[in-house]
Amino acid sequence: MKPIIDLNKEYGLVFDGGGARGAYQIGAWRALSEAGVKISAVAGTSVGALNGALVCMGDLEKAGHIWKEMAFSRVMDVDDELMEQFFDGEASIREILKGLWKKLADGGIDITPLKELIHEVVDEEKIRKCGKEFCLLTFSVSDMKELDLSIEDIPEGLLEDFLLASAYLLGFKNEPLHGKTYIDGGAVNNVPTASLLKRGYKDLIQVRIFGPGRVPKTTIPEDGSLLEIEPRVGLGSILEFSAKRSRQNLKIGYYDAKRALYGLTGSIYYIEETREECYYVEIMKLLSELEKTEYRFKLKLPIGCSDRELFYGMLEASAKLMRIPKYNIYTADELWNETSRKYETLTDEGKEKLPKFVHAIAKLRKDYKMNLKGRSFLKLEDYTPAEIEYLVDLAGELKAKKKAGIKGHSLEGKNIALIFEKPSTRTRCAFTVGAQDEGGIPTYLAGNEIQLGDKESIEDTARVLGRMFDGIEFRGFEQRYADVLAEYSGIPVWNGLTNEFHPTQMIADMLTIKEHFGHLKGIKLAYMGDARYNMGNSLMVVCAKLGMHFTACTTKSYFPDEALVAQCREIAAKSGGTITLTEDVTEGTKGADVIYTDVWVSMGEPYTVWDERIRSLSPYQVNRAVMENAGSQAIFMHCLPAFHDLKTTTGKEVGEKFGLTEMEVTDEVFESAQSVVFDEAENRMHTIKAIMAATL
Repeated sequence: MKPIIDLNKEYGLVFDGGGARGAYQIGAWRALSEAGVKISAVAGTSVGALNGALVCMGDLEKAGHIWKEMAFSRVMDVDDELMEQFFDGEASIREILKGLWKKLADGGIDITPLKELIHEVVDEEKIRKCGKEFCLLTFSVSDMKELDLSIEDIPEGLLEDFLLASAYLLGFKNEPLHGKTYIDGGAVNNVPTASLLKRGYKDLIQVRIFGPGRVPKTTIPEDGSLLEIEPRVGLGSILEFSAKRSRQNLKIGYYDAKRALYGLTGSIYYIEETREECYYVEIMKLLSELEKTEYRFKLKLPIGCSDRELFYGMLEASAKLMRIPKYNIYTADELWNETSRKYETLTDEGKEKLPKFVHAIAKLRKDYKMNLKGRSFLKLEDYTPAEIEYLVDLAGELKAKKKAGIKGHSLEGKNIALIFEKPSTRTRCAFTVGAQDEGGIPTYLAGNEIQLGDKESIEDTARVLGRMFDGIEFRGFEQRYADVLAEYSGIPVWNGLTNEFHPTQMIADMLTIKEHFGHLKGIKLAYMGDARYNMGNSLMVVCAKLGMHFTACTTKSYFPDEALVAQCREIAAKSGGTITLTEDVTEGTKGADVIYTDVWVSMGEPYTVWDERIRSLSPYQVNRAVMENAGSQAIFMHCLPAFHDLKTTTGKEVGEKFGLTEMEVTDEVFESAQSVVFDEAENRMHTIKAIMAATL
């Protein structure tokens, strides 16, 4: 998973007040620290100020230990056993008040233990030298004035006193400090966001525990950002200073911070979203509209909620009833599988007691399986977004099995014909190894060896091969050949590349992008170079299908076909994607997540076109300036082979003739850390394996 915030930035951290709920903030800090979030300033009120001091000290383990070992008597002069009995519901309020009445009548609850705790754990010198700005809020009753103090405003040696002053809750014995009386800063400002804003910090992270107090309105500047981390469940009373409650809140804070940091979905559970909306639409087609309405009502969901929202409502409620552990990060499929597994272990009597939606979600798991058997894979227009996503995810699963050394059997005994009119490295190897990994038997057939369309018609060849093989891969020039093979063979045909389309490459590209960013929807992809043929066309189609933002960045004469552009824009309007054509490199690549290019002259084209291509496309070379314009988050992709040096015969010949050492991409970019071209190349095999396994 990758954080949704920019880890190159430094952030201001805001902790509100909330007494015993403060353990939540330390749990959140742990998640922020693990993610590599840089904190440059901390502002806190009440317990938030105490936790802020711990953050500035930088000892996460110590902070966690303090809260794990928390007790009522560490904060107040009270009996731990009696207080625990009260919060566990074993002692009445009358018993508690009887014990506290004298303390309250004597001016409030003695918090000498809290004073001692602060003295024990706070290292003022370390805080002053930590390099982070530290601010706390309190209220001076003596002056009737809010005090927004940075560490520089507090005289040396008095930090402990002001931390205590910030935490004087009503009901606590309030002893004057240096001749003045203070109360908890939450009375005037329990969420000190403005404290950092006025000191120039624009990128902020708020960790809320919703203690009582005033919450002033604040406005984040347009060039700033705010990440909010807050609980969706109760954290207990602000006075429940027990180890049991604190340990629970540490865990909740940790996972809630992960939810915010990584954009996790789910209301009850923490779910990494790996699917697009279309996936849930396909699943929920198995339910009638009447069933959907019934389940929405039962789960108290809005009548007009989406299929995705209904699916998650059913899944999370079912998982809770199945007692699936909450504090873990699941994908939707993992949680679904675990819920269905637990359901199957129940007795018939146990199942009868469950709501109907639980039976429905279990049945959906059993009934839903993307069925692509017998389908050809010729161009992406023939496949729905959900089907494309299914192939990407299946490829990811098969890749994981390959890495784990698990041999597959999905193609056991299947004979596969590999027809190549064009030479190939990646496609041929991917089909050969992919077939063998799953128990298939590949047979290589060069185009000139089988008289394809020469002495025998394509139709007749197709009918012959269809009688002998279970599937056919075709890599050639004309898309028509692939279409005819599919029509007349009666078996699945897979397009390994034609002049018009390269669909198998697209699945590899989408897997590579998803592995890097964690999602596909909303990704910005800029394609540079000749966008008229297979790569430009296929990338435009797949981006439109999956709700991505595609930009063809090239000279106008190399824009994709207008009819295909119009078709893709119509598709993108439904998916949430966009299609942009531009000649402006700066505009076309600004903020792109993916910079993609291909060779300027395709296989089969004569040398005579090199001069014109180089003159027209040189402004669209992928170089360092392009990558910097895109941003540090951008990755570079290329379907290969690439002319990034002079180590090939063609590259050397063209280079000598035109005075070039590199063409569509510089060697600097190709070999950079942003380049994922060899991940992409490897993924050809995993994705082609998935296509064969899904369709045979």
